[in-house]
Amino acid sequence: MDDIIKRGANINDHDGLTDMTLLHYAAKSGTSGIGDVKVACSVVNYLLDKGADTNIRCRWTAMTALHYAVYFDVAPVVKILLEASKALDVDNLCAEFEQGTPLHIAATNLSLDSAGVLLEHGANPQAKDSLGRTAIECIPELSSLDGNQELGKKALKLRKMLMEAEPTLPKLPPPNYDSIQSKVTLQAMGLKIGDKIVVGGVKTGFLRYCGPAEFATGIWAGIELEEAEGKNDGSVGGISYFKCSPKHGIFAPISKISKPGVTTPRSGRLTPGKKNINYGTPDLSRVTSKIDTGLKTKSRSGTPSEGGEAELDDRVIVAGQRKGTVRYVGETKFAPGTWYGIELDRPAGKNDGSVNGDRYFTCKPKHGVFAPSSRVQKVPAYMGSTESLDSLGGAFALNEGQRSRSGSQSSIASIGTPRSRTPVSRPRSAGTQKRVSLNNATTGEFRLTEGMSVFCNNELGIIRYIGPTDFADGVWLGVELRTPKGKNDGVVNGKRYFHCKMNHGLLVRPSKVTVRGINGAKLLGEAHLADLK
Repeated sequence: MDDIIKRGANINDHDGLTDMTLLHYAAKSGTSGIGDVKVACSVVNYLLDKGADTNIRCRWTAMTALHYAVYFDVAPVVKILLEASKALDVDNLCAEFEQGTPLHIAATNLSLDSAGVLLEHGANPQAKDSLGRTAIECIPELSSLDGNQELGKKALKLRKMLMEAEPTLPKLPPPNYDSIQSKVTLQAMGLKIGDKIVVGGVKTGFLRYCGPAEFATGIWAGIELEEAEGKNDGSVGGISYFKCSPKHGIFAPISKISKPGVTTPRSGRLTPGKKNINYGTPDLSRVTSKIDTGLKTKSRSGTPSEGGEAELDDRVIVAGQRKGTVRYVGETKFAPGTWYGIELDRPAGKNDGSVNGDRYFTCKPKHGVFAPSSRVQKVPAYMGSTESLDSLGGAFALNEGQRSRSGSQSSIASIGTPRSRTPVSRPRSAGTQKRVSLNNATTGEFRLTEGMSVFCNNELGIIRYIGPTDFADGVWLGVELRTPKGKNDGVVNGKRYFHCKMNHGLLVRPSKVTVRGINGAKLLGEAHLADLK
């Protein structure tokens, strides 16, 4: 070191080949099994005394000396660097690791000792990278360690360390029981808390809560049923909206409840055994024009689907194949619109209820999946709750051919049973027939393939990946843009789908790209759709 300084080199000069400084080299020189930790610490201290800058980054990797020390798990050097900077850079972001902190780097590389030093100096275990992941979510899965027991033990210890470091989240307060929205809605319906009501024209109980909920958007009614036919005890997701006996509580959209004897809009019949008392149907249009009560929902079909719309805790079938239970209904951060979060019976899902670091519900890994309403159907009453889809012999499937061009929900066709509904066949106009035949002739054997040039977000790009993903249901396209206007390098949530330069990669729905003016959704081949099965 003295010789380098004597020859006129500045302590912070960059190497012409690697763009690293002496401090960068010294920080990683103590790597276990390669260098000497004591010598590395001595050199680092020497360089710091001479004025070495801890904030200088290598232009090729955008990493500081601290990032390198954590990457190679040289914990004593990590401690020296943090003490020198007074830990001001303990959460310094690194573009090479998706704008993650040093703790993200430690988690990714199983740098157990360095992670401990970082936490001792105030590293934030809840900080998120550009993919929305905390450090604990960057720890490699045991299945990816090729049976290496030593690395497996490190991963478990590191996970435990980070879990213990995360502060206990305070219990969320209950929703506002006295919201103006709820009061106006109940007043318009002639109801109040404590009144006896009918849910969906079938179940009877007492109204215990009316208002917003954490698990879905809109106005929800909390009902204490007279019989043990409910889903809960008034609590959902750790939040208590009201209290009742177990299996007596249920939540329903406000539009699904009514006074006893009043015909509900969806049921079309009165509760059996109740006298027909005509209270009149409340006109809620006057209310919603001033206050958004959340009562209006978009119709997905010209007629209600069999069994009605799926609700929280309902048993459903996703894409006509996978059975599960609805655990979340509402908006998400990963895509616009209303999504259903479903806990599948079998490990055929994509996640554990969280996407991009945002948790919507909790379930076992690979049991969670998100799907739009058009791909979710309630399990019919004649189908047992434990009945396997395989045992039906294909009698229950989504009839994709019945989807309307406006995106209405697919109907469920039950083949060979007296319960099946025959869809109404509407004659096409001559213009429609001509347009359909033109599309068929245009697409023909012309399908999306990897390497094909596409237009995406007003940018030219190349398809690098076609298939399913771990973060959402359906077919996705991995597109490499020509300009750095993307969001990644082909990696999302720690999984690589394709390779490209940083910020040149995008994962999008096929409908978001066009090829020769044709929407990509129309160019999916059968092989692509088969990947989802």
